[in-house]
Parts: sequence; structure tokens; C-alpha cells
Amino acid sequence: MDAKHNLVVATHTINKNDRSALSAIALEAKENLGIETYTALVDKGYHNGKQIEICKQGSITTIVAQPGQGKSNENGTQPAYLVARFQYNKSNDTYTCPEGQTLQTTGRWHKKTTDKDSYNFKKYRTSKCRECPVKHLCTSRAAGREIDRSQYADAVEENNKRYQENPQLYRKRQEINEHIFGTIKRQWGYNHTNLTGLDKVNGEHSLIMLVYNIKRSINILGVPELIAKLQKWNSPYKEKVLFLLKTSYLKLNTATVFYSEKLTA
Repeated sequence: MDAKHNLVVATHTINKNDRSALSAIALEAKENLGIETYTALVDKGYHNGKQIEICKQGSITTIVAQPGQGKSNENGTQPAYLVARFQYNKSNDTYTCPEGQTLQTTGRWHKKTTDKDSYNFKKYRTSKCRECPVKHLCTSRAAGREIDRSQYADAVEENNKRYQENPQLYRKRQEINEHIFGTIKRQWGYNHTNLTGLDKVNGEHSLIMLVYNIKRSINILGVPELIAKLQKWNSPYKEKVLFLLKTSYLKLNTATVFYSEKLTA
């Protein structure tokens, strides 16, 4: 959705986890708009380092809501010692813990693969953990605290900083999204699909979005101006659409004539 007119600029129906879906729709929106860059406001379900990095490389500025940074537990890490409390020092590639100790890395990259993702990361440790008086508040690992840093950490930290610094801007995300959800689901009653299969559902959903955009455009421009813009639009699909419209028109007229004759008989 675009923030100015609440128009749909790109739409996907997917059957996979949202965490791996951001870059595809973000890049498609950029292409559809024909612009060099834009700012994407996205909810935390799409917060994924690899996806944020792909958007960054595609000149898309993301503000994806930051999910909770780790969990505290009774027998291990306490709130004051969560990962977010460790300060990363980019100049010398180290972390500083809440107690002021420096965690270093050997520089070796490790690979982690899950059902949902795969990425490389480095490990950061310090021998000072063994003699730290608050170790029991920081970690339950006998060898001491260990911090993992993903290959996408820089892009994620930049995104998280923008999210923290732009709360007013990020609130617009819900305003923009709720406009279309309210219209389609509440006013039109479109809360389920009638077809099955991803391709068919995508087609059905895209038609709903098209109708929504047409109705929004009529409200914004008025019917005469919208028609004038469509007539001037140099569409790459014009010939194909015109052929389909003519075919549909002929079929409709043929059916109408046949039905009239049948009634007359």
C-alpha cells in the first residue's frame, strides 16, 4: 500500500512463513512504482536479517518493527544481560558486556541452517566470564557467555535504529493497512477465498485488489479524469487486454442473442 492514496502497489498471496517474504514484495513494489528508492514500513512478523539485507542492496529503506531481543529465565540470563545490553564495537569487531568486559572473535564464520533459513555468523567470547561475580545472572553456560553475530547484523542494526528513532512514522503502517482491510473485509465481506490452489487464490485476490484500486481511483480522481488517464496510458498489456475484452464482448453478445431467441421460441 502507498501512504499517500492508500492504493495497492503490489500484492502476493503466499503459503510460507512471512519471515522470508519481505524482499520479493518490496522489490516488486519498487518496480511497479518505477522509482529508485522508498521507505517500507513493515510489521515485526517480517523481521529477518537476510530479507532486510536484500532490501538494503535494492536501495529500499526498511523500518521493520523490532521483535523482542531474547528472553530472560530464572536459572540463566536476566533482563539486564540480554543480548541487546551488549554493545557492538564496529571499529575493532568486539562486544562490550554490561560489566565492561570485551568479548572477542577469532574471525571464523560458522553456518547455521534451520527449516526456515540459513546464514553465517561469528562467535564472541571472553575468558573473564569464568571469574565474573555476576556470571549466574548472565548465562548458565559453564564456559561463560557467548554472543553470535549474523552476517546480516549490520543491516538489521541499521533497521532497528530507524525503527526506534521513527515511532511516529512507523505508526502510519497500521493506518495504511487498516484502511484496505477495513474496506475489503468489513464493507465488502471478503474474508475468505472461493477458490483453492495458490495460483487460483492469487488470481482471485488480485482481482479484489484491482477492484479496490479502481474504486479508490474513482474517489480520488473522479470517473472522467480516470478514464482520460486510462486512454493516455501506454500500457504494455493494451493489445492483450483489448483482445480479451473483444472476445468477452463477442461471447456476451452471442449468449444474449441465443438467450433472447430461446425465450422468443
